[in-house]
Amino acid sequence: MLATFSWGLCHITAGFEVWTFEGRRQVALRSGALQAAVVPLRDVSNRALTLWSDSGAGSAAYLVDFVYTRCPGVCRTLGSEFQQMQSKLASDPATGVQLVSISFDVEHDDAAQLAQFAAQLHADPATWIFAVPATPSDAQSLLRSLGVVAIPDGQSGFVHNGAIHLLDGRGRLRGLFEIEQWPQALAAARQLATPARVVSR
Repeated sequence: MLATFSWGLCHITAGFEVWTFEGRRQVALRSGALQAAVVPLRDVSNRALTLWSDSGAGSAAYLVDFVYTRCPGVCRTLGSEFQQMQSKLASDPATGVQLVSISFDVEHDDAAQLAQFAAQLHADPATWIFAVPATPSDAQSLLRSLGVVAIPDGQSGFVHNGAIHLLDGRGRLRGLFEIEQWPQALAAARQLATPARVVSR
């Protein structure tokens, strides 16, 4: 029994290297093990939306956060950081870089709620997309695929990860950044979206 418990603990903590969910995600990121599930999304106009796919463009770069519109805390902070990235992209455009805010509160955040939230943040739809998975199971599949935790807090809200996720055109997680690291996240997205140059000899 003790051996089984020790094996399980070793597995959960990645060989006793990490002791937090975020630490575990960083280990999975470095191993290339995290890829966003391809699930149906709806945008602020309630249109079907496909971002990344198994055959997606290698030069696409998505900066993604997971939010819910009633959030009084971390989601507002993420919104502020995304506003700054939007401003930087407006003054210095980057082809292939897209900001994406995805709500995991499928029961509450319909197209109208997302549109209102986007308007509050002065989001430019050409740069910053707001979307919600089609069903609760789609939301769970997407969150689980990237190791995002969103737990009901018992007060009609959620406790959840607050991070900026850098995904490529296939949905592979290529970077994970703390909220205040948005300049590094944007720089990494620009680099990811820049096609590799072919050097002639």
